Amino acid sequence: MRWFPAAPFMLRKDYMDFIDHQGNCFIVYWACLELFFFKFNYSALIFSDEHDHTLEKSSLRKVNRPVNSKSLFFENGRLGISGYWEECDGELKVPLYEKSANHNVVWHCHHPNSVSKITYNGRTYIGRGYAETLNLSVKPWQLPIQELRWGRYLSEKDSIIWINWKETYPVNLLYYNGVEYKDAVFETNKIVFNKSSYQLLFPQLSIVREGKLARLFSKMPWMKILFPVKILRTIEVKYKAKTSFLIDNCFHSQGWSLFEIVSWKN
Repeated sequence: MRWFPAAPFMLRKDYMDFIDHQGNCFIVYWACLELFFFKFNYSALIFSDEHDHTLEKSSLRKVNRPVNSKSLFFENGRLGISGYWEECDGELKVPLYEKSANHNVVWHCHHPNSVSKITYNGRTYIGRGYAETLNLSVKPWQLPIQELRWGRYLSEKDSIIWINWKETYPVNLLYYNGVEYKDAVFETNKIVFNKSSYQLLFPQLSIVREGKLARLFSKMPWMKILFPVKILRTIEVKYKAKTSFLIDNCFHSQGWSLFEIVSWKN
C-alpha cells in the first residue's frame, strides 16, 4: 500500500459451501476486515443451480458470524439463506505463510466433509458441504504468490482438499482424508497425486463465477483508493464439476468438486 505501508491489517474470512446430487451449489462468505482505524463487514452468497445459472447477493451490513461449535450453523436474513454443516472428524489447521510472528496466513479447515442442509427461498437442499476459516494478518498484495489454486472434492467416503501457490513462495499441499501429499500435478481436467496412482477427473467443468476482484467494491467505490492496482486486477474463476476419483486407474468414488484459480496481475 502506497500511503500507509505500516497500517494494521487483519482479515477473518469464513467460507462455507454445499452441493447436492443434482449440482445445486451454494457458496457463502462471512468476512471482517480491519484496515487502518476502520472495520468493514461483508457477507455474500453465490448460488449456481443444477442448470448452471448463477445468482449472487452481498451485504455490507454487520451480521452474526457463523456459529461453530463442532457443528456449524449460519443464518443471514439479508441474503435469505440459512445453513447447517454437521459435525465431522478430520479437521486441519495449517500455517500457510509466516512473514513474522504477527504477519501470517493460517488456514483452518474445520468441516472437511460434512452432511449439510441449506434453506434458500423457501426450499431445502440436502447434500455434502465444506467449511473453513482463513485468518490473514499480512496484506494479500504482499504475499509472494502469483497464482492460487484451491479446491475440494467430496463424496460419501472421501474428501480431497488442495492448496497450490505459484511464485517465489510455492505451496503444494493436498489432503486425502486428512493424509498430506505434496506431489499433486494440476491439469485442466484432472489432478494426479501419490506418484500418479491417484486421479481426480473433471470431464466437464462449469464456471460458477469469473471476473476481477474490483467488482466487490461496486457498492463502495471509494474503497478502491485503499488497495493497490494489483489487487483490483486480480482475476478469479470458480468452477464446479461432477468428479470421479480413481485409484490405480480403477474407479473408487464419485462426487462433486468446487475449485478456483486466482491470478494476480501486475
